[in-house]
Parts: sequence; structure tokens; C-alpha cells
Amino acid sequence: MTGPDLSLTRRDLLRGAAALAAAGVSPAAEPKPSESDRAVKALYDSLTDDQKKAFCFEWDKKGSSGLPLRLHAANNWGVSGTTVGALTKEQQTLVGEVLKSVLSDGWPEKLARQAKDDTGREWTADRKIALFGTPGGGGCQCVLTGFHLTLRAGGGKDGAAFGGAVCHGHQPSGFHEKPGHPGNIFWYQAREAHKVYELLDGKQRKAAVVAEGMPWYEFDGKIDRRTIRPDTKLDKPLEPDLRFRAGGDLPGLPVADMTRDQKEAVEKTLAALLEPYRPEYREQVLRCLKARGGLEKCRLAFYQEHQVGKDGEWDNWRLEGPAFVWYFRGTPHVHIWVHVADDPAAPVTSHFG
Repeated sequence: MTGPDLSLTRRDLLRGAAALAAAGVSPAAEPKPSESDRAVKALYDSLTDDQKKAFCFEWDKKGSSGLPLRLHAANNWGVSGTTVGALTKEQQTLVGEVLKSVLSDGWPEKLARQAKDDTGREWTADRKIALFGTPGGGGCQCVLTGFHLTLRAGGGKDGAAFGGAVCHGHQPSGFHEKPGHPGNIFWYQAREAHKVYELLDGKQRKAAVVAEGMPWYEFDGKIDRRTIRPDTKLDKPLEPDLRFRAGGDLPGLPVADMTRDQKEAVEKTLAALLEPYRPEYREQVLRCLKARGGLEKCRLAFYQEHQVGKDGEWDNWRLEGPAFVWYFRGTPHVHIWVHVADDPAAPVTSHFG
């Protein structure tokens, strides 16, 4: 599989950070993804009254957790009972424009392929849709969910990048993917993280590798599907836990303890993580990171448990900071959990689908 031009991505990433600083943009300034706002408004304006009743909700409509439903993330769920395929062809085109406002060129098509690979159906048959708030009414966000997806567009007001936590996944070679994850649209990201590991010396590897306690989803043959609220007490680390943790409690090797070339490799890994998204969403992540000390305040952990085969590459790893979680779980297939904000108190709820 041919990967993205990461050198270009990293240049764009660093240029974006410099541009923000030169413009005097506050790290905590609320992002305004104007393209997404326009695309979401066009979709909203196309809806009939019956459609609005079916999947348009108040901004703070409560979910089963008692907290706003729009803040929820999962790897397999329905944010409403309406599929994209239930909309008119013209409205489906408008949903496509919403996706294009969030994703880099080529990535809407990749997510459509991911849905077809993973469900055997066209992406419109699986993806559920909801809109929260109204255009011009203080916030309006479109949320798309389904198998291996939580994705948002526009309207975020909680200081969180992407408008809230997001989730991706892919299993093109089956539920138990083959070593090397052939055909997986996200595997190039793990290869960039593995390059960081290869640059570490023995002492650093010892700090970076976590032998036990990998966030997981199945225990004693049963999947733990409980909803994780901000105040939920857990007796074991769960995969979908996207809450932020205090810096002293984070696993892995501090980026601050790395050499210059190692830090550059981490920057390139971050660029790979951000590559699927439009520049305005990448800039949201940069703002949030800068507000909490940047990559220097993050740690990189490689999990020894649950490796796929013996190909020598790390399937499971996590880049985490005071208000930054990017968890790549590659076993038995790829799941990616993301929550980034400018404030560690940013709320989120989640569960394993």
C-alpha cells in the first residue's frame, strides 16, 4: 500500500503552528471550521420537517449517560435511527460535502471503502446521522456514526479538537487481521510510530514499553460495554476510555526525554495521525496541544500485550498528554480512539460498541 507524503504533511503541520504563533492566535481560541459550518448548514436547510424530527436534536440533548449525546464516542453505534442511505440523493451529496469539509482529499473515498470492507454494504447503508443545534443558533454539529466510526463536523464549542472525541477502525483482512495489516488504510500511522521505537536506546525502550495493563475490551470471554462517564470508576483499563489523566499517571516514555532526532520522528508520527483531516482540523489539534505544553508534555507507550504475529512492528501504542489521547489498537484489527482538547476538564463519554 502506498502511504501519504508524510514529509509534506509534516511541513504543513509545522508551517501551521508557525502561522498560528505569528498571527497571535491564542492556543485556547475556539476553532471556527467555516467550511464545515457551511456544509452542515446546507444539509440542515435541505431537510424536511419530518427529517428534522427524526434526527435533529437540541444542542445538549441528553444521551443514556445523562450527559450530552453529541459528546459520545464509540467504535460501533447509531447516534440516531436514520441512515445516510435514507436521505434523498441530493441530501446524500450534501453529506458527502460535509465529509469533504473534514477530511483531506481522497479520505472520504477511503472511509467509504473501509465501510464496504467491514460491513459488506455501501457506506450509506451503515452510517447513521444526527444534527445537534441549529445553524446560527449558537452551535450546529453533524455527527456521523456506524461500524468503526464516530466523526463530527462543525459547531464544536467545548474547546475540543474535531468538535469532540472521534473513533476510526478498519479490518480489511478479517476480524483477526494478518501481520502487517495488508490493505489497512491506517496502518501507515503505526509504521511511523514504530520508527520512533527503532530510534530509542535500551533505557528508553524499557521506559516506553508497557508490559501489562494495555487498555482492552474483552475480559473472561465477555466484552465490557459499559458507558464511561467522566466520573466512572474502573477496575481495569478499558479500550474506549478517552478521559484525560494527570501527567504523572501516564504510561510510556516522555517525549521531553527524547533526543532531537527522536522528537522529530514523533512530530512525523503526529503528522501521519493528522494526515486524514483538513488543515483547519489539524490546526485545532495544534492549538490544543500548545495550550497544554505541546508534544513535550506527552508520552509515547508501546504495549507488549496482544501483538499480531511476530513481524516485529508494534500493533498497539498510545500517544498521550494532559489533554491529548491518541490510542492505536491494532489487535485483532485496527481501532483508533482520539480525544484532544485545550482543557483537561473537557467532557466525554464513550463505550465499546
